[in-house]
Amino acid sequence: MIRKNNPKQTIEKIVAVSTKLFLENGYEKTSMQNIVDALGMSKGAIFHHFKSKEEILHAVFKKQTEDTEQIFSQWIEEMKDLSAKEKLVGLLGKNMNDKNVQATNSIFASQYQNPHFIVATIQQIMNKGAPLFAKILREGIEDGSVTTEFPDECAEVFFLLINLWCDSAFFECDTERLGRRFKFLQQMMKKMGVDIMSDEVLADCIQYDNEFYKGTKKS
Repeated sequence: MIRKNNPKQTIEKIVAVSTKLFLENGYEKTSMQNIVDALGMSKGAIFHHFKSKEEILHAVFKKQTEDTEQIFSQWIEEMKDLSAKEKLVGLLGKNMNDKNVQATNSIFASQYQNPHFIVATIQQIMNKGAPLFAKILREGIEDGSVTTEFPDECAEVFFLLINLWCDSAFFECDTERLGRRFKFLQQMMKKMGVDIMSDEVLADCIQYDNEFYKGTKKS
């Protein structure tokens, strides 16, 4: 009896191999032929599931988003005995220094001017990241570590600003202006009763932005 290929496993294999190539070579420098060669599959077999390299990228984005959610859930579980404010501070610090998260960001760096990718990023922020953040804020209201009256709105605005407005790849700016943006975000959160951004976190954010995009910005 001839064993039929499992479509789900085939898709997972395509996504996994493509992710590896995107990490090693960058999205732009990875061709469909590179993916075909690495998989040892025919182009027809790949195009049966994905019509283009961009479609594969979207699948990689979805998978990496799911993996990131699992990482964050694990971090939260590790910090279950801390106050909500301490959890949020911890999440910010871990997010800035985690190699897996940084690797995920590097895959999509070349797509930051792609309007479809920006829309997907905003949807991910509003539908996945912000609700998790808001849940912890509500815990903070209960334990007294944060005092905002608007946990959902505060979470949404924070995620939009720190992931888009405070990312110089989306809104180009120099280090000084980026620092002012982060300082504004710090003060805004503090006035909203969510004092989670220390000066050290701000410095780490600016340093990460400068190092992550070093050599990729236009002079």
